[in-house]
Amino acid sequence: MVHGDVSRHRTARLGLTVAGALVNRGVLTVGLLGADALADEYLALLPDLLPTVSQVALFDPDDRAADAMLDRLVEPLRRRGVQLCVGRHARDVVRGTDLVLLADAAHAAPLRASWLAAGAVVLHLGERRLPTPLRAAADVLLTAAEPRAVLLAVLACRLHQTRLIVVDLPARLG
Repeated sequence: MVHGDVSRHRTARLGLTVAGALVNRGVLTVGLLGADALADEYLALLPDLLPTVSQVALFDPDDRAADAMLDRLVEPLRRRGVQLCVGRHARDVVRGTDLVLLADAAHAAPLRASWLAAGAVVLHLGERRLPTPLRAAADVLLTAAEPRAVLLAVLACRLHQTRLIVVDLPARLG
């Protein structure tokens, strides 16, 4: 987990910027797994950093946490052109989305590559690495936020038909 609001904000900003660059078309739909502080940061930053986003589906195993986040943020996001909804299963939230945001590695446990749309980007920022099956399924796996690594990943996505792009970065980036 990221410690401190400033660090969490910078980390979320950089992660979203990198993930947005890796999507071959504008990000329209987002699946968000987890309803914690990092998820709050993602939702606060999404309309500004990825202005093409029109829909976010949220899942958390704790229905009360997901519902509380929905109640708190549905109206502010709607005013910024983003529809927020809650799903009751991770599969339903990520299926067909352009970008999947993982609040932490624990939320990745139920995630299956077969649920994801072709060209989907999965973003994870955290101390623990993502499960091996998800990392192994990636056509492009980005594990460093250095400019050269990001540029190579973007070029690979643009030049080749990629089914799955996974961004698995350490929690403290900025």
